[in-house]
Amino acid sequence: MKCVILSIIFSFYLQSACAQDKRLDPEITIKWTPTALLLGNVSVQGEYGFGRKSSLTAKIGVPLEKKYSRRFNDQDIDLNMKAFSFMAGYRQYLSKQKLKGLYLEPYFKYVHNLTDGLGETTLDNEPVTLDFTNTYNAFGIGAQLGAQFIIAKRFVIDFFFLGPELNTATNNFRAIDSQGSDKWNNIEGRQAEADIKDFLNQFPFIKNRVDVRVDNENKTVNADFKGWVGGIRCGVSFGIAF
Repeated sequence: MKCVILSIIFSFYLQSACAQDKRLDPEITIKWTPTALLLGNVSVQGEYGFGRKSSLTAKIGVPLEKKYSRRFNDQDIDLNMKAFSFMAGYRQYLSKQKLKGLYLEPYFKYVHNLTDGLGETTLDNEPVTLDFTNTYNAFGIGAQLGAQFIIAKRFVIDFFFLGPELNTATNNFRAIDSQGSDKWNNIEGRQAEADIKDFLNQFPFIKNRVDVRVDNENKTVNADFKGWVGGIRCGVSFGIAF
């Protein structure tokens, strides 16, 4: 709540500073969102203004590998993540200046996220390396409150600080042992299942909601999720206006 209040105060401060600029009537903005790098993509957004208070937005996120760590079997393991995303929205500005000031933006989004990595464990007293692959797909809708400013007649700063959303998502996780014996015995299968459940419980949106299946013949653990996932969208983007 404090973050939202400070963002709004800062937004009004910038709006007051921008009011001293000579009036500019841009129709298009092109922006980059640096916070998208944390999610494994490079994000670019275009905006087309029409009328005095309305605009259409479209954003595309191109996959870029991002490394991060998680705990597996009491060890830190490295995972590689990359994502493709697309978002389209309609903005209604609350000010009387085109493409400037506070706005409300209903939006639609799609995200495809791919993560992979390796995890080491022990199954029936034998060391095993599991190859992880996780695929996440989600379609969502939301509405964000934000504020956009055009400084020095061309430089754009876009704060989106409150954006609740709801997604319908599918998540498919697979861990496979590609070495060793031809198949797992019952002890190995049960231990592998327990390790994967503990690992997946680190992720809030699938915690205790996945259907975990063990295939001893193929030495594989599959964990699937399908359902609704909530979220909050916030961040900042920078760009230029035309």
